[in-house]
Amino acid sequence: MSFGSVSKGEKILLVAPATVDQSAFLQTRSSMQDQLGSEGQTAFEVMDRVAEAPLKTSFYDAVYSNLFSPSVSLHTPNMLARFLSTLSSGGRLVLEEVVLLKALSNTVCPITRQSADLESMLKLAGYVDVVVTEVTPVSDAMLADLFRLWGTTKIEQGVSRLSGKFGIAHIEARKPTYEVGQKVSLSFGRNKKKKNEPKSTEKAGDATDKHKMWLMATTDDLEDEDALLDEEDKVKPSKASLTRPDDCEWTEGKRKACKNCTCGRAEEELEEQIRVVSLDMMDDYEDEIVEVDPTPKKTGGCGSCALGDAFRCSTCPYLGMPAFNTGDKVALGGMFAQDDIEF
Repeated sequence: MSFGSVSKGEKILLVAPATVDQSAFLQTRSSMQDQLGSEGQTAFEVMDRVAEAPLKTSFYDAVYSNLFSPSVSLHTPNMLARFLSTLSSGGRLVLEEVVLLKALSNTVCPITRQSADLESMLKLAGYVDVVVTEVTPVSDAMLADLFRLWGTTKIEQGVSRLSGKFGIAHIEARKPTYEVGQKVSLSFGRNKKKKNEPKSTEKAGDATDKHKMWLMATTDDLEDEDALLDEEDKVKPSKASLTRPDDCEWTEGKRKACKNCTCGRAEEELEEQIRVVSLDMMDDYEDEIVEVDPTPKKTGGCGSCALGDAFRCSTCPYLGMPAFNTGDKVALGGMFAQDDIEF
């Protein structure tokens, strides 16, 4: 556990899981308060409540998170966002987390991140100067403590299989020196006149006259929209001119579409023929029509756990396990099962 140096008068936020050893925490907090002096301030927050905690914005100079071992708590994007919000401009974040030293295959493990993944999370959250200062391998004794926190009883088996595959990453980062929503005036680098350059003799009235001349010039250059129209374009169309031409042949007392019909009658006749044929088919197969209620029916109970996760409820005890034959006895495995742990 390394908190680094703190300066007098700083405001420090200590974040730790609820499983932290109380005596160790009180001793660390008292020692840090002595370094901060009477003007400094030390606060504490539980990791699980950080995302919803009423932390002051841009208040703390430093946040130390999850530095009390052993701990299996993981930092989430919401936690990192709250840390960034409560840190003052340029404030520092120091955190530790259990990571994988190398990727594991065919192993169900609650730890899935490596130090590079945690570093990327911090950068995406908005932190700068992100540095992984150290990754310390987890000893077998600490690994046994981690298994106890995970709630398993197969401690010896887990230690023998996963020994040397975990580490504790110590990462330091900083909040940018600007605040979200901060306004900064921009200088566009106007050219300053040289010392030896003579002052302009232009008067304010001359500048105004030039401005008026420029406006007059641009106004004269505008094109008259009415001048772009011909006299024929201004004539209001008559009802006869908007009526669809009807030049099809007159056959059997009505007009039928000609060979090269362009007035749309051919399409109308084709749609009519399709509609008539459809009605005739409905009459022929009327006795074979079966009415079906499209409303989905609710099925009670599960009963499909053996088919895989796609057929399982969110609270199914077999969630995450492969499919199996109905009636088979399935033992809940996972990271501590003999066949699921990488050798």
